[in-house]
Amino acid sequence: MSKITDISAKLTNERPKLKLAEDKIYDVDDRKNTIILLNQKMEKLDMNDINAIDEMISVVLGEDAAKEINDMNLSIMAYQSIMIAIMAAVTGEKYEVMEARFRREEGI
Repeated sequence: MSKITDISAKLTNERPKLKLAEDKIYDVDDRKNTIILLNQKMEKLDMNDINAIDEMISVVLGEDAAKEINDMNLSIMAYQSIMIAIMAAVTGEKYEVMEARFRREEGI
């Protein structure tokens, strides 16, 4: 008799969420096809172009969320925190772990 490895409980359609304020909670689209699209866009985008941030947020959080976030008129440091949080959400890492990795890679 063959062994069955049951991972059905681990396969959910629940999306991680990103909370920016008490009333600003966004679903993070961490599905495979979305991440493939994100990777394709990142390869084509000039990562030194600040508009690339809006494009990446739009892919993962959706156009409405990207517009809301843009309308908040946040600092670049806030956007950096948002991007770290998004990467943590799509990889299943804790924010602090992803932030430490980013700081280490950037030499900050």
